[in-house]
Amino acid sequence: MTPQGSTEKNKETVRAFIDALNRQDLSGLDALLADDATWTVCARDIPGAGSHEKKVVLERILPTMLAIFEAGEPRTEITRMVAEGDVVCAEAVSHGRLLHGAVYNNQYSHVYEVRGDRITSIREYTDTDYAAKIMAGAVEAGHSLDL
Repeated sequence: MTPQGSTEKNKETVRAFIDALNRQDLSGLDALLADDATWTVCARDIPGAGSHEKKVVLERILPTMLAIFEAGEPRTEITRMVAEGDVVCAEAVSHGRLLHGAVYNNQYSHVYEVRGDRITSIREYTDTDYAAKIMAGAVEAGHSLDL
């Protein structure tokens, strides 16, 4: 496969990951993440901050975060994607309604590393002040964000 072909394949893997995330398909996400994959939320002092192994992300972090949203939400849309070799950078927006009525609408930049057809690393950058305020509202409404 040519380098351009593998770069396009890596972008397809990232698109498939976001599609599975939007469907809240944890087994689909599991299949797209390498066994040793990590997801790092590049932040401090918000639930989920730091680096986490695949098992923790799929069994604790994602289910806990999704539980504060209305069914089927939030939805993430990739707005720009660039790739070079095994690194794919994606800008995205995520939006949805939380169970306590607040509307979530945040912007993200993700850096994915892809090996073969699986993601080995995700580094997430977002407006952490906004995320903290939304999460605080969810906790005030009685939702647990113990991660």
